[in-house]
Parts: sequence; C-alpha cells; structure tokens
Amino acid sequence: MTDHFRFVHITDTHIMAGGAWRMRGTDVDFDTDASLRRVVDTVRRLDPAPAFAVLGGDLTSPDLLHRDRVLEPAEYASSYMRLKEILAGLPCPAHYLMGNHDNLEAFNRALRPEAAKDAPAYYGFDHGGMHFVALDSHEPGHADGMLDAAQFAWLERDLAVHGGAPTIVFVHHHPWPLGHAWMDTMQLRNGADLMSLLGRHAQVRWLIGGHVHSEQVIQRGALTMLTTPSTCIQLAKVGGPVHFEPGPPGFRVVDVDDGRLSSYVVYVR
Repeated sequence: MTDHFRFVHITDTHIMAGGAWRMRGTDVDFDTDASLRRVVDTVRRLDPAPAFAVLGGDLTSPDLLHRDRVLEPAEYASSYMRLKEILAGLPCPAHYLMGNHDNLEAFNRALRPEAAKDAPAYYGFDHGGMHFVALDSHEPGHADGMLDAAQFAWLERDLAVHGGAPTIVFVHHHPWPLGHAWMDTMQLRNGADLMSLLGRHAQVRWLIGGHVHSEQVIQRGALTMLTTPSTCIQLAKVGGPVHFEPGPPGFRVVDVDDGRLSSYVVYVR
C-alpha cells in the first residue's frame, strides 16, 4: 500500500548565467532566471506541499549564448550555481535529470558532488511505497537522445528488484513521436527499445518527460506518457517559421493516492 503524497515535475529551466535566451527567428530575449523564480514561488504556495521535486533536464544552457563553439565544463559552472540558488527556494528536496543542453561533468560537480565527475546520471529512489527511476538520455553533441547498453542493463535489473512497487520512470527525451515534425527530429532514438523493456514490467505504468516544451498525454497499451511544459519558452501551438513562443512558464503537479495518479499542469501568469 502506498502513501498519499504529491510531487512536482519541473523541467527545461535553461538557466544561462551571463545573458537571456534570444528566441531564434525573433528579437525576443527571454529571462529564464526570472521565469524559474516565478515557478519556485508558485510551488512554495502549493497546499499540500510537494514531498519532492524532479527536475527533468535541460537545467542549464549557456551553450545557447555561444552557439559557435563547444563549451568547456567550467563554463557551465556559474549557470549551475545560479540554478542551485534559485532552487534553494523550493519547499522540498529535488532529484535531477540530464538533458541535451546539460554538461555531465558540471552537472555532477554542482548537483551530485558525491559522484565522480563522469558518473552516469541514472538512478532509482523510493518514496511512499512507490519506486521512481531517473534515466539519462543525454548524448554529448546531440539534440536527440540515446540510452546506452549499460543503462538498459541497469534498468532491467532495477525494475526486476522493485517488481512489487508501482513505478514511475522519468526521462528527458520523448520515446514516442508527438506528431510535431520539427520536435520529432529530436526524440529518443532508441525509444522503441525503452518502451519494449518497460512493457515487460507491469508495475511501470507512467513515464514523465520534458524536452518538448509542451503538455502532452499519450497512452499506448498500459503505459501513459506525460510531458511537462518548460519553465520558460513553450513550443508554438501553430506551425510556422518560429518554433517557440515566450511562456507562460509551467510545471506539473502529480498527486499519488494508494498508487493511483492524478496530475495537472500549472501555468504561471
């Protein structure tokens, strides 16, 4: 039997020390610091308060300020420090995922100081009678995602060990196409393999992702995939030359009641 509790999924924060995000094809500069602070303030006012937060990847993005070159890990450090300072306002502990804009060494140094600088960022944790799995779909130099063989082997073992607990899996990249021509060029390349593996473990009923800067619910068989809007810019609702629109910032609330989920998205106006 699981407890009654709540958690929040916050994703695609894109913190970039030293500048604002100039949206491609526009003259709009978006302040990702300010939008995340508004989200954190809103999370603080939730009643009941969340037991924990999951940060779903693309946590920092100084690379968006320097599209002409590959940044060194040290060049991410100030953005991760700014992220930590803002997230210190959360009323609960946080768990972190990697996204395609993150840097593993800087991520580990800032958010997982107990880990080796090159330690892969996939792991499991438990709360309230449920099991949670954070996957690492980041592949350096790629906008799309990939899970390597070692991670698949680990995931198979982890799910086998926790077969009796309702399980939620988190991943940054979407394993199923959304039907959005541009965004679907950047999905999880071996998403079919992931879904096949998860399908062999009946306790896994939910997959929660980020990356797509939009709210999606897709169900195939017994598995439901939810995606969460960004805390900054969102995927444009109408097709055209500009892929994004400025906000509003959003996050997902998930309430768990004896292993059953209900969820909604909060947009911060």
